[in-house]
Amino acid sequence: MPADAGDRGHRLDAVGLVLLSPSIAALLYGLSRVGVVGGLADASVLMPLAAGLMLLAAFVAHAMRDRDPLLDLRLFQVSSFSTSTALMFLSGFVLYGALLLLPLYFQDVRGHGPLWTGMLLAPQGIGVLLSRGLAGSLTDRIGPRWVVATGLVLAAVGTLPFALAGAGTSEWVLAAALVVRGLGLGAVTLPVFAAAYEGLDRARIPDASVITRAAQQVGGSFGSAVLALILVNSVAGAAGYRTTFWWTIAFTAVAVVLALRLPSRTDRPEKAAKP
Repeated sequence: MPADAGDRGHRLDAVGLVLLSPSIAALLYGLSRVGVVGGLADASVLMPLAAGLMLLAAFVAHAMRDRDPLLDLRLFQVSSFSTSTALMFLSGFVLYGALLLLPLYFQDVRGHGPLWTGMLLAPQGIGVLLSRGLAGSLTDRIGPRWVVATGLVLAAVGTLPFALAGAGTSEWVLAAALVVRGLGLGAVTLPVFAAAYEGLDRARIPDASVITRAAQQVGGSFGSAVLALILVNSVAGAAGYRTTFWWTIAFTAVAVVLALRLPSRTDRPEKAAKP
């Protein structure tokens, strides 16, 4: 059989591989150090971040010139793909950042041990499981735009009680909020990935998958680092956590605006009716 005309797997872009792999590793390492040292002004943070950014810039310049690059960055010319990738990056603030904050909140502010904290976080996982199947079917019917936007709004609503919580706030209220938050998060990830592949031919899907996954990983580290930095530099105690949760809601609101750029069912051309 003749090779697929879109098959780009016949040559390994060694230069791109040498530039991209260490750039992502350096960025992730530098961002992971932010919460450890409590800021950006430390050599263990600045040096890997600077090295990672320089290597990444060199990779972008190389990939735009090479005829057969390791990753096809021209995918960003597709609106649904670029929006989905940006949303995957922002999920670092909405999902991974909160995964850092919530256990710390229950232990530092509420005074619970690790085991009880894990049990208190279980309602969020239940919410995720409940919404995933419905989110998939709704995405097939109406497209990802309103599914993702609604999910992000639910995630923000589920985070709001933590931003308003005081010493007397019932943990039953917080558990209910976590279920709502989980419902929202479960409705976001899969539709965003589906939107990333919207309108792409099969030959470009591997590149799209790698780029979106990398954006998710780097965004997760970046989101955790930023929220940890906000927490460290806020007022100590419950007030600092409330401030950081408000920032999480603000980042979620930005993600909602981006979600409105995703395709919907009405954007897709209807198939011609059969005679």
